[in-house]
Amino acid sequence: MKKIICIMLATCLVAGLVSCKSVEDTGSSSSQAAVESSQNISAKNINLLYSYSDTFNPYTATAASNRELSTLLYDSLIKTDNDFEQKMVLAQSAEINGKSCVVKLRNATFTDGSAVTANDVIYSYNLAKGCTRFAANFYEVTSVLAQDSKTVVFNLSQNDPLFANLLDFPIIKSGTAGVSNADGKEIAPIGCGRYYLSDDGKSLILNENYYGKIGSIKKINLINSPDATSTSHFVEVGATLAYYTDDSDIVRMSGKKTEVNLNRFVYIGINHDYSALQSKEIRYAISSALDRDAICRTAYYNNAMAANGFFNPSFKAASAVQTIESKPNLKITVENLAKIGYNNTNANGFYANVSGYNTAFNLLVNSENASRVAAADLIAAQCKAAGIQINVIKCTYAQYVERLTSGSFQLYLGEVQVLDNMDFSNLVLSGGSAAYGVGETTPPTDEQAKTEAEGEAEVNTQEDGDTTAEQATPPQEDKCKNILTSYYDGQCSVGDVASVLLAEMPQIPICYLNGSMFYSAQIKGGVEASSSDIYFTIENYEF
Repeated sequence: MKKIICIMLATCLVAGLVSCKSVEDTGSSSSQAAVESSQNISAKNINLLYSYSDTFNPYTATAASNRELSTLLYDSLIKTDNDFEQKMVLAQSAEINGKSCVVKLRNATFTDGSAVTANDVIYSYNLAKGCTRFAANFYEVTSVLAQDSKTVVFNLSQNDPLFANLLDFPIIKSGTAGVSNADGKEIAPIGCGRYYLSDDGKSLILNENYYGKIGSIKKINLINSPDATSTSHFVEVGATLAYYTDDSDIVRMSGKKTEVNLNRFVYIGINHDYSALQSKEIRYAISSALDRDAICRTAYYNNAMAANGFFNPSFKAASAVQTIESKPNLKITVENLAKIGYNNTNANGFYANVSGYNTAFNLLVNSENASRVAAADLIAAQCKAAGIQINVIKCTYAQYVERLTSGSFQLYLGEVQVLDNMDFSNLVLSGGSAAYGVGETTPPTDEQAKTEAEGEAEVNTQEDGDTTAEQATPPQEDKCKNILTSYYDGQCSVGDVASVLLAEMPQIPICYLNGSMFYSAQIKGGVEASSSDIYFTIENYEF
């Protein structure tokens, strides 16, 4: 399979809360005025936060609030809901025909009255592939062509049934990006979304000529919130109708909350160069020893969902075949340890084989990520309770990456951003950008292994020459590669992929992270949000 980049290690879907640029107070209203206005919210006039110093160009904006609001100004071809299901937006249809995706456009107009055409889509695509936020979505795209004014063809390197899920990049009018006013401030490009930016740049106005459903909120007043401190203040005093964050150390807003499912996968990575870890049974044993609910609750402050397999638990196409339990099942742990000869416990309470070697491994974790350190410590404690010794090795991010790339580890706690087409190739196949310890890796030298065992933790791991190692199951990569190849050849389903990944367990799934959308209790219903569009159903808001 062609080596591609579809999963980015430790990458966030949404960046920090707001830009940290130093700016003058040039927002649409002062703090007091914003609070007074928020107490008179109506269906025609609401308040939301933004950063005045930043732009509304979706390809250059740095403030999270501006990027989130840009989905109101610029529609995409397709966006995904909170279960990662496609919703057609500017696209009337998107059909996968072998190695191409043919997109038919709706009859839509920009806010200046001009028609949205295939050339505008190609213009926007060229901007998107140069933008960090969207570039990874196009790893399969070899070319983009306008078949006619309303048809765009994305030519791909492989057949991908879910490629259309990646077409959530904003469509702007050709030639309108990168234009500045007399003061040197970038002017918002022309869009065709549910709202447009007012002339003074301090509010969003309902697009009465929108091709889709038109909401009842006529005007969105923008409150300048240039940094985290001001954001915390405005949220705490209730000056904004809604507020989104994917930060575990969140500022809570009074009112209601809805979870936003993120495709950020937390897992235990396996170095398959270590003979003991080549056995599926040891991976099953560790997996069944884990209390994933406790990890989500304690390490991630309930901003995570326990993984029941490799695919996001909210992704319905795979849910029926994903069977990992969120609570520990020590019966399964004991049974799998017994299958590979670990039948007795030693004086320390750890399961050991006839040679006296107990199940002990080092777990590498980035010490600069507090949530992952907390998760690693919980994993070690839970495994200890199940008779498996896990020693947590905490190191800086630079050291963490160096050890992963050199193969100097046994287990590691990782986090990856899975794209919405659900491609796990680069995590489970050798050569992948996040496939540390899989297939073609560089094993640690004898000196590195000795340092790891003696210098960092007293580890009594199974020696390569032990008889149990000879019974280890063959490497799992061939089965993973075969099922993924079959999937992209159209010969099997996502459910089949989920089943094989679960059975082979090249890594051990832990959880998927969530974001939080807080909103005013004055909204009676209709609030849905997704990682593709925080204001997914703003046109349905009722007061």
